Amino acid sequence: MPGDLFNWQRKDWPSFSFARGALKDELAAFARAFRAAKAALREPQDPLFVARTLASEAVTTSAIEGVEVDEAVVMSSICRALGVPGAAPTAARDARSEGAARMVLAVREDWDAPISAALLRRWHGMLLEGDDRGIRAGAFREAPVRVVSVDRFGRSETRFEAPPPERVRKEIARFVSVWNAASAATSADVALKAAFLHVHFESIHPFEDGNGRIGRALVAKVLAEGLGHPLALPVSTLVFRHRRAYYDELNVASRTLDWTAWAGFFVPVLTELLEGFVAAARFVAAKRDYLARYEAAFSERARKVVLRMFEDGETGAKAGLSAAKWTRMAKVSKPTATRDLAELVDVGAIVPAGDGPTTRYFLNHPVFAPGNEPIDGINDGINDRILRLVRNHPGRGVPFFLASVKASRATVERAVRALVRAGRIEHLGSRKTGGYYATQTSTP
Repeated sequence: MPGDLFNWQRKDWPSFSFARGALKDELAAFARAFRAAKAALREPQDPLFVARTLASEAVTTSAIEGVEVDEAVVMSSICRALGVPGAAPTAARDARSEGAARMVLAVREDWDAPISAALLRRWHGMLLEGDDRGIRAGAFREAPVRVVSVDRFGRSETRFEAPPPERVRKEIARFVSVWNAASAATSADVALKAAFLHVHFESIHPFEDGNGRIGRALVAKVLAEGLGHPLALPVSTLVFRHRRAYYDELNVASRTLDWTAWAGFFVPVLTELLEGFVAAARFVAAKRDYLARYEAAFSERARKVVLRMFEDGETGAKAGLSAAKWTRMAKVSKPTATRDLAELVDVGAIVPAGDGPTTRYFLNHPVFAPGNEPIDGINDGINDRILRLVRNHPGRGVPFFLASVKASRATVERAVRALVRAGRIEHLGSRKTGGYYATQTSTP
């Protein structure tokens, strides 16, 4: 149980323990996502998608730490480095933004490079080069770190304390040794390595600033090594989505060497991360396939409208069209919109649904078909069990699901979110007294 000591103050540090049996469901779900991600990586990655994902990661990982960067500068820097057209050049010079871009590019480039103190310092140097706060870029900290909170009665509590600066080099050497010794032979090994090395690194807190950003980059590196391929992963987007639970669980893990609860929280986050990658890769492949089939038959006006739909990702592609929507998007009259849509129906590019003025048209591709939402793209047993619970016990909430499926809260909440996004269940009523109900489309 957590106590007054921090994990690095305990005699067994950096050894830790965990109950593998308690993580059975979490590791099984990760394994399915891992296999799907490996399969997705066999297809070519879209360069613009990679650039946008890296730019989003650079912006979000900075925002989590309260650092504001210019997204246009970040995107321009990344596209220029990757040789990708797609971002307007900018004359703005912003050291923080360019540093954020340099680091995410370095993480992708160094995906299979041996981990070392020098690599960590190099990433830190890229991230903070030009920072105007006097922080020594590329150097380990030389001052103690202690986070203290004070309640409304004036009572203080030490929330976190890092090893003293004179121990940092030794601790990083141990971290590198643990990284190199950790197995990545199976998907479960990869998940646990990413989870445990993340809390290990954050417990050391080796730099004066940037530890969170580099720690999240290391998660991406573990996953890339495990998958055997460089890839763009929005690690920080997922951490930001779960930030309250993330910081709470990290705080608990910093005071114990039993990291079962931490893994129970973080492995589902990794699963959600890979599922998002698979869904995005599926969208990119479907877009490529759809355009290869039909783009040659498009008028210039139709091409612009369809590409505009694709700009909003799978949600935009699945949204469908109407004569009124076409009129707005193409800036044409309603009779012209009706003729344009009829032409696309004739070549098979869109499929009508309904009759008369309420007719809607959908892109003719299985991935973009309405009402065909997969649950996160992965067949997850936890999702199926919760869906059955909702059907059999309508109006219940997460506490009921927790008691029934015997999984961690993070796993259950992830499954509930997936079912809601897939349109299988919905929440009705207030946050306190409401509950979940099966939607009409999910009824057997």
